This record gives sequence, structure tokens and C-alpha cells, in this order.
Amino acid sequence: MKNILIPYNFSESAINALNYTKQLFKGVEANIYLLDVYISQPSELLSDEKNEKWFNEMDNEIEDELKYLLDVLKREESTFHYQYLIESNSLTKAINKAIKEKDIDVVVTGTKGAKSLAETFIGTNTMKMINAINECPIVVVPMNYKYKALHQIVFFTNYKRQYTTKELELLINLSVVKNCLLEVVNLSEEKLLTENQQRNKVKLREILQNLNVAYKKIDWEGSETLTIEKHIEETESELLVLINYKHNFFNRLLEENVIKKSAFHSKIPILILPEIA
Repeated sequence: MKNILIPYNFSESAINALNYTKQLFKGVEANIYLLDVYISQPSELLSDEKNEKWFNEMDNEIEDELKYLLDVLKREESTFHYQYLIESNSLTKAINKAIKEKDIDVVVTGTKGAKSLAETFIGTNTMKMINAINECPIVVVPMNYKYKALHQIVFFTNYKRQYTTKELELLINLSVVKNCLLEVVNLSEEKLLTENQQRNKVKLREILQNLNVAYKKIDWEGSETLTIEKHIEETESELLVLINYKHNFFNRLLEENVIKKSAFHSKIPILILPEIA
């Protein structure tokens, strides 16, 4: 039984994330938790009693909306069991709390995309979530992306660190369940692998030995971001996989984008795997 968490605020991006989740995990028995988060900031103009009354009314309104949604979802024929969670907290704290209390296996979130140079990757809120969640994979779904059956997953690596089976568990499960090709792409500036990189590649091959895997080396074309975007388009891959490790890829992308004045906008969902020591 998988436990899936979706931050849900009834926005278009949240609705799209829910629809994507239902397709990605179709046929898998899972608990899907819809988490609605709001910030409770007491008004100085109101008494404590009136503030409390106002917050209770807000709780009740959100709960009524979520109950109605769950009634609709439960009428669908599926292997999913739906529950809702309501938190008055910051988004990242509420998500981390739910991950621990509900033993969440994966968080699926929608993203509105970037509106400014400061949000060139996948939006400020999503970046905060990625940097704050250290124990759970995250799937980020672009708002306008409609689910396509997985025929190829692309996993970018520079082989500079060793991966573990635990870190790659969700990636392995998806590759098996969807019976699709997993392309492991070496994205590094060096022409030849160092001894350490060679060892890490051998270890990765051992972990993935029972899957349908292709290994490839591609050269940079101007920048990491442009190279990734072009490769995704050329291969028509449906899922991009990255590991969120220290001195992480995401911060490098953000720095690169600011310097190059070019934005990385993934047109396909991204599976971000946590680094597990």
C-alpha cells in the first residue's frame, strides 16, 4: 500500500497534480492524502474570541469543500483510498508533518511555473518545498501537462556520488510497473570518467540490472539546462529524474539561469529523489 500526499488548494495546478497522480499510479493500491494548508494570522482588530470563531469557520468551510471532493472521488472505480488533511501552518512544515505522521512514500505537487527571472526553475514555493523535504521523493507536475503513458524515463547523473537502492526505490518501482525504458544519461563536462565515477557507474548498473536500461553520454550544449531540455524534446521522454543532493543540482540551475539569463522550464513532470545517507 503506497501513501501519496498532494498539497491541495483547489487551484488548477493542484487539480492537475491530482489527475496526474491518478494516472501515474493507476492500478496501484494507495492512500491519497489531500492536504489543504492555510496561514492563521490573528487580526489585531478582533478579540481572541472572534479570531477563534473566524478560524473555526475557515476550517469548517475548507472541510466541507474537501468532503464534497472526496465524495466525488470515491464514486470513481479505482484502487485509491482518499483522505483529507487540514493544517494551519507554513506549507513546508505542514508537508513534513504529514510525511512523518502518515508515512508518506511520495509527494505530488503541481506548479504554476515561473513569472520572473527569480523563479526560473519551477517556482519559489516549489523550490522551498524541494529544499525543505529531505526524506521523501517529490513529483513536480507542470500545470498544463496532461498525462502520457510512460515509454521512457530519463535519469541524469554525473556519477560523482554513489547511489543506494533505497534512494532509487520509487524510480525502480515505476520502471517495473510501467514496463518502460529507463535511460541513464551521463551529464558531465569531463570526457572521461574518473576512477571514482567508474566505480559509481558499476554500482548503479548492479542496482538497475533487472530493468530495461540504456546508458548514454551526452555533451553539454551551452549549459546544463539547455542540454537537458533539448535531450528531453529529442527523446520525447515523459519523466525527468534528478537526485536532490548537497550542493544540489537545483541551486546550480538557478545560479546558471541568472548568469545566462535563460530559464529552465521543464515541459514534463520531474521526479526528485532525496539523498539518503
